[in-house]
Amino acid sequence: MGYEVVSISGGEPLIYDGLEIILAHAKSLGLQTTVTTNGFFNDRRRLERLRDKLDALAISLDGPPEVHNRIRRSARAFERLVSGLGDLRAIGIQFGFIHTLTRENWEHLPWVAEFAAENGARLLQIHPLELAGRATEMMRGESLTEELLARAYVIAFLLADKYAETMAVQIDLLYREHLREEPELVYAGTPPEEATDLSPAQLLSLIVLESDGAVVPVSYGFSRRYQICNVRDERLIDAWGEFLTRRYVAFSELCRRVWEELCLPEAPLLSNWHEMIVARSHERAYAS
Repeated sequence: MGYEVVSISGGEPLIYDGLEIILAHAKSLGLQTTVTTNGFFNDRRRLERLRDKLDALAISLDGPPEVHNRIRRSARAFERLVSGLGDLRAIGIQFGFIHTLTRENWEHLPWVAEFAAENGARLLQIHPLELAGRATEMMRGESLTEELLARAYVIAFLLADKYAETMAVQIDLLYREHLREEPELVYAGTPPEEATDLSPAQLLSLIVLESDGAVVPVSYGFSRRYQICNVRDERLIDAWGEFLTRRYVAFSELCRRVWEELCLPEAPLLSNWHEMIVARSHERAYAS
């Protein structure tokens, strides 16, 4: 189907008994593999077993020690994360950091970037908090305002320039003018009648396997109205044709309508498109 990377997140993948089996099978198919972890379970023996099966490890980092420990609700979370970094470097597994941006920690972005660079990270991904899962109840007051998102956006670009030679820095926000020029950034550029001319990976670059077996476009939490299939019932490749002829049309229309909304003159200059598209997918007003 054209996909080249499998990324595993959770929960905490490093305490999942089947992780090595999944990674080994993915590598046997020629896929690149990445795993996202909170860093608490990065002991050397576990990492040694993953070395030949894992291309990159993404570690969640919430800020300086006191901030990270408070958000993770563990007095040892940061200490465990740091001890695991030494093992990663010794074993030779490439790694990067994912930083969830909140109202509490956005001012620590320069510290986070310096820590990541000094410890040999190849990537710092800055992702604004999305109110999903446990964050819906526990972190409702931590979402950033439009002004704070703009500040973080500028800081991220300065950090990307500062560390350009050693570490990539990206922030998961989209600028309104870029969206207007490139609707394909948010799957709004390919009309349904042209879908059959593209491979699945070209048409839908990111698909997600949920814990109940549902395969959905783009992001966890997407409405099942747009699901591609459920792998408990049928194989993904067998279900693709029906998805194209039925649900892709609705998915394409959803993306187009959200893109148009984000391009309005009164729309915010910056948007967290992933959070917005998931929310809109559950709204009946957006259903085709």
